[in-house]
Amino acid sequence: MKLLLQVTIVLAIVLSYFLIDYNAIYNSLRGEGEFVLQDKNCNLKESACQVTIQDGTLFELEVTPKEIPLMKPLTFTLKSSNQELKDLKLHIYSTNMMMGDYELPFTHMGNGVYKATGLLPTCPVGGMKWNADLEVGKINKIIGARFQFETDI
Repeated sequence: MKLLLQVTIVLAIVLSYFLIDYNAIYNSLRGEGEFVLQDKNCNLKESACQVTIQDGTLFELEVTPKEIPLMKPLTFTLKSSNQELKDLKLHIYSTNMMMGDYELPFTHMGNGVYKATGLLPTCPVGGMKWNADLEVGKINKIIGARFQFETDI
């Protein structure tokens, strides 16, 4: 009987490790993120866009090539007033059709400059609208910047 109880406990621990998404639980406890949007007059296809988030950190995002082509390498250059940021990722997702979620990790280049590379999938419909979220995790909440752009076929 004692052996059966021990095996059951070990099995429960192992299964909980594989079946429970602890990251999702942690994120649900932190709550939804609060994102500051870029100025509506700023177009990432024309120039870099700036956002100042709730804690006063300034972010400036630039995408190259400027036409933001699909299925071709893109470089996302981020400049920040905070040079001590760690584990920055750009979370990109489409808002008008499910095109997948993409997390691009930034590499710190020094002096508050960060770079990430990736590509976006093509869609025969065209006119895709995208959000590129930059999260800054605080102990009890998520704050960040939301950059928006569109792509064509």
